[in-house]
Amino acid sequence: MRKNVFLFIALFLVPFLVKAQTEGWAICNSGANLYFKIVGSGSHVLVVGDVGNSSTYLKDLIKKLSETNRVVYYDPRATGKSRFPVINDSTINFTKAVADIEALRMVLRIPKWSVIAHGFGAKIACAYASQAGNHLAQLVLINPTAMSESKPLSAYGYFDNYEEYGFSRMLSQEVINRRFEGLQHQLQTQIMPTDSLARARAIMAFQAATYVHDTLHEPIAADFLYEKVRNVGIKSRVSTKFVPNPFDCITALRQRNVPVLVVVSRQRYDLNGLVNFWKKSVPNVTISLIDRAHHFPWLDNPAAFYAQVTPFLQRFVEETYAEQKKASRPVGRGNQRRKRY
Repeated sequence: MRKNVFLFIALFLVPFLVKAQTEGWAICNSGANLYFKIVGSGSHVLVVGDVGNSSTYLKDLIKKLSETNRVVYYDPRATGKSRFPVINDSTINFTKAVADIEALRMVLRIPKWSVIAHGFGAKIACAYASQAGNHLAQLVLINPTAMSESKPLSAYGYFDNYEEYGFSRMLSQEVINRRFEGLQHQLQTQIMPTDSLARARAIMAFQAATYVHDTLHEPIAADFLYEKVRNVGIKSRVSTKFVPNPFDCITALRQRNVPVLVVVSRQRYDLNGLVNFWKKSVPNVTISLIDRAHHFPWLDNPAAFYAQVTPFLQRFVEETYAEQKKASRPVGRGNQRRKRY
């Protein structure tokens, strides 16, 4: 009878022990308490999201990558589930965002991994690549921002000026005009001027069509943009505080001969300049142009996107996995205190 009880307890605890090894909050040397999760099997791949956003909008990308890779993803400090008590220029900035990546790798004791990054996250990943040494296997950059200098935020923090796209070609001008009239009516009659978050959500729902080619993905784009607005204080600090200008990580990539894949949607307004920059700066770079895609090519044209990304990531085969360091215990939401924007 006692054996049966012990067996039941063991079977009951196994799922929780496994989860504890692959999900939790990692207290890093950089001072951050980062929420992370590891899914899939294969060689380690870290996913870095756009600035001001948690990992939520990347769920479809993570799910697909985990079919052939052991994917590590995290919420940057003060976003999503990552707890952070104090938000100011010294605790939230570009340098801290870069340091958090290496700190997370050390906590998880991963000897070497590939990194795939999106939007401004590509700039963070490039800075990490210049410091990572032999710990970085490969680098995949999805619609990276310009590497020369940072552009100022728009007046209201609504628009992501690092990426400029036109409206989806699946929408006619008549439909766009009708949507705009509906937005103006909603702002003037249905939403109080003092309700800034409601106004931001309505504006983001309208603007979402400029971030996707397939209009079915507008809800994901709207949530992505709305989170960026709510975290505008975080976004502005990471994208302006201590960002190298001109940005100089390309030399390190050339010297270490790190394989780099740059995935670019053809709807990018600066397409030719961006492609020419990478070809000139990193001679061994691989450029992949994705048709019928805007800011999220893995959503708009997944077949073309994964046809390029999957075989590139499979070039690196990890030999052994190091034992993971025990992550910190999850912190209750009641203990999370930070300013709201």
